[in-house]
Amino acid sequence: MRSKSAIMILLQLASFLTTFLIVIAHGSAQPLFEVQRESFCRGVQGHEPVYAFSGVAEIKKGETIFLWMEITAGERALTMLEAKQGMPIYHAWASDAGVTDMIDIGITKEKWLEQADAIRSEFKRRGFFTWRTQSRKQNFKEGRWYVSILDANRRPVRKTGSGIVAFRPEIVIKFVPNH
Repeated sequence: MRSKSAIMILLQLASFLTTFLIVIAHGSAQPLFEVQRESFCRGVQGHEPVYAFSGVAEIKKGETIFLWMEITAGERALTMLEAKQGMPIYHAWASDAGVTDMIDIGITKEKWLEQADAIRSEFKRRGFFTWRTQSRKQNFKEGRWYVSILDANRRPVRKTGSGIVAFRPEIVIKFVPNH
């Protein structure tokens, strides 16, 4: 009788620990990717931003602004790439009036097929891989603009080292006269 109740207690404890570990593992799941670096800029050359803005972009009406970024991605992203041969990443450009543009800047099937060996090699060597990408926008109104960076499930992404807060870079647009 005693050994039967001891076994029951052990089974209940094992069940509790299994549930506890599943909850912990799910709650601290590795993100698909994080933003390592970003820059609002006038252009991109050689996968790097050029003519970066710092807080305020003084531009002519109709001029283009880029949001360039470098992401770091781990095993979950690599698994998604291998299974789906692509990984959407979204830039949602918005002002106080709301979202104006939702742009997929992710890794397309074509880019994955072209870069798969290099991505796998970097992951094997470093335990993660990096990807640089950008979106561009024109036709601004003056004022504060921000870009929500969203993963394949359209969930907010964080910046490396920032904790769990959704990363949303901002820029203020000011128009200068056309001369």
